[in-house]
Amino acid sequence: MKSSVEILPLLLNPDCPHSRRKLIEVSYRIAQNYVSYNHRRVKKILISEEITPAELALEAISSLFEVDGNKRFTVINDALEKWLPPVSSEEEALFFLHKLVQKKTEQHISKLLRQADPFFSRLLDKINYHIKKNDYKKIHFLGNVYIVPGEFQKISGRVIKEEDFNNIPKSLFNLSSGLLANLFNYLEQETEFSKAIPLNLLIFRLKETESSLFEIDESTSDYIEKSNVDSIIQKALNSTLQKLNESYLQKNKIDKNELLLFEKTLRDIAFDLKDGGVNPGLHKYLFAHSPNISPELYSQRYRNILEYLFKLLKQNIAYELEE
Repeated sequence: MKSSVEILPLLLNPDCPHSRRKLIEVSYRIAQNYVSYNHRRVKKILISEEITPAELALEAISSLFEVDGNKRFTVINDALEKWLPPVSSEEEALFFLHKLVQKKTEQHISKLLRQADPFFSRLLDKINYHIKKNDYKKIHFLGNVYIVPGEFQKISGRVIKEEDFNNIPKSLFNLSSGLLANLFNYLEQETEFSKAIPLNLLIFRLKETESSLFEIDESTSDYIEKSNVDSIIQKALNSTLQKLNESYLQKNKIDKNELLLFEKTLRDIAFDLKDGGVNPGLHKYLFAHSPNISPELYSQRYRNILEYLFKLLKQNIAYELEE
């Protein structure tokens, strides 16, 4: 994204009110572009959090503009001081700001995805483990995050597109310790694309295989086992339904009809979690099975219970992933 505003003077004089406003405006536009590039990833976040892409972008950059006791933009100033080589030109200033904003936006998106989708969180942790173990690195390029060999300083050449990545043989996504190396070899030997693996597309491909959840013994770094997604979801759901029965029905906090309503609602939520995250607000799941419940009654009687059960379901999924 090219800017009609000169960035270097804004970075060098952030205490000026005009500079502050302009810096926020430019950062906001960069974040919006990043969110737009990642529309597939953020779609479920936007629906589940009931926010717009603009609001997501604004949330993502908010921490950049927190001030200390001297009213300094601490995060930006600290990053600028540590940046090597030092920023001395307009081109370098724009590059610096792009990198900083994209990093913050990616962190915020990943945080929300982790909260919404236990499987995303688990897979991301494991991929990060492989990256660190093999001295690979992650590079931001054209609004996306790519995994590259450790010697790469930047990505050159064409990067693989989603359609081509989805055509890579399924056998390469077996989650062995050589997963990333095998993909690098495939990109180098079978395609004309750069050796750059799109992180988010990789997670989507892994989630599409029922053998995508795995354990790593960090003392031996061995591949241990594969787990069945449906089985994990079902076990977590059963534990949650058991808690619903013990803590609410048996204690007369809900009746049998309400128990059935919560069971149907939780099954729908569990299905969507397996598919990548909860879709609409939680109340819509409940209303789908009992449309006569008013918003007022939902808030008074059902909201706290459903939010607790949803949190418990995600915790149970995370627990099953650790087993």
